[in-house]
Amino acid sequence: MYLFADSGSTKTHWVITDFEYNILTEFKTIGLNPYFTSEQKLLATLTEAFPQKLDPLKIEKLYFYGSGCSIEENYYHFRQAFLDFFFNAEINIFSDMLGAARASLKTDEGICAILGTGVNSCFYNGQAIKQNAISLGYILGDEGSGAYIGKLFAKFYLEKRLDPELSDKFYLETGENKASILNAVYKNPNPNKYLANFCHFIYKNIEHKQLTELVEFSFNKFFKNYIVIFNDYENKKLSLTGSLANAFKDILIKTAENFETQKPIFIDNPIYGIIEYHRITNE
Repeated sequence: MYLFADSGSTKTHWVITDFEYNILTEFKTIGLNPYFTSEQKLLATLTEAFPQKLDPLKIEKLYFYGSGCSIEENYYHFRQAFLDFFFNAEINIFSDMLGAARASLKTDEGICAILGTGVNSCFYNGQAIKQNAISLGYILGDEGSGAYIGKLFAKFYLEKRLDPELSDKFYLETGENKASILNAVYKNPNPNKYLANFCHFIYKNIEHKQLTELVEFSFNKFFKNYIVIFNDYENKKLSLTGSLANAFKDILIKTAENFETQKPIFIDNPIYGIIEYHRITNE
């Protein structure tokens, strides 16, 4: 059997297949990032979640795609945990960026981007990443990400630049005020995730002109910083993945038209595309 995993910041989607890549079962766990997850925590998660009816010693290959897995030194303890749990398996660990590219573009070359709480993009040659955009995180960069859009929205709200009706609606739904927002951003952990959560309200009210323009402005910044930086971008396939990309698909399509790129490819769940890539290539 083969085991595939696609791990984001909040959850990991696991799929077990037979040797012909037919799906046998699926399960989900918490997000597993080597920067924040210890070897012991990973082993405990696998012990609790791995299907009891299946024997982990019968897993012959593991393909783990995850955030924080672009540099081998960072995920060495993950490899050790996987070897302990899947004693007979060949362990393959890749970045979530490569997973998104393989899932959406398969063996074609093109540009791939992930838009979620953060943002990243790359040029992919049909097998591997050949060029990455410079990603500076939510404080200095991440234009077009959930955290970036949420930061702009919070700024408009606190500076009383939002339409009063929209501002009142946001307060009634969330109870957020200047004190709660500044405390969450400057004192609490994970302010980027906190800010990105404002995108739920924005999505529900996207027909409001002010919110539409805010998201359009953010995606224009995203294209300038993460898409048009690649040579001959107009003629390359373009795939956009991640929760934010799927939520604001219509605005991204219009933005792509303005920048004269190819029409974006969107995928809801990368894991199935990843499995298809390995079926095609038999890697």
